[in-house]
Amino acid sequence: MPEHLSTALNLSQNAAAQGLGIGLIIVLVAAGIGFLVFFFVALVSIVGTDIGCGAKILWLLVVFCLPFLGSLLWFVVGRPARER
Repeated sequence: MPEHLSTALNLSQNAAAQGLGIGLIIVLVAAGIGFLVFFFVALVSIVGTDIGCGAKILWLLVVFCLPFLGSLLWFVVGRPARER
């Protein structure tokens, strides 16, 4: 068995032995994927929004420096209202 597969197997066995069940691991992986999707959707939303260049750069810096909070702030207060 290759070394990296053996190491991964040992890590998963150690996690299970320490009480980290597969359910918790699945939840943590799903939360991580959800966070990444939220982060990238915020980046695409900022780049695609019709605001000034300076404002875009500022929002991108906020989102990169504070990934979850910055993304949340963008969707709550930063994104301009849609015209009807």
